[in-house]
Amino acid sequence: MTTIDLTRVPCRMPGYAAEQIDAELLLYHSGRTTVVYLNQTALMIWQLCDSQRSAAEITALLAAAFPGDHDAIARDVAQVMRHLVEHGVVAFA
Repeated sequence: MTTIDLTRVPCRMPGYAAEQIDAELLLYHSGRTTVVYLNQTALMIWQLCDSQRSAAEITALLAAAFPGDHDAIARDVAQVMRHLVEHGVVAFA
């Protein structure tokens, strides 16, 4: 399992085409034979991966937008980041 350092900055990898269907997203890469599915939560996190914000800053933005359990949001962000990294959609700078 990939360990996610929330202090690092996630960057979207090039070469992906995105198709949004309602609040979900499918990512296709021209050189790969897989499709990466993102639910609404993962889509929000992926959109915030702008090569400027750390994963901790993304967590703080989501915690401010959705007040509640900050620890649960941090776990969700780490889990989604792990998914994105493992599928080659995001890398850390």
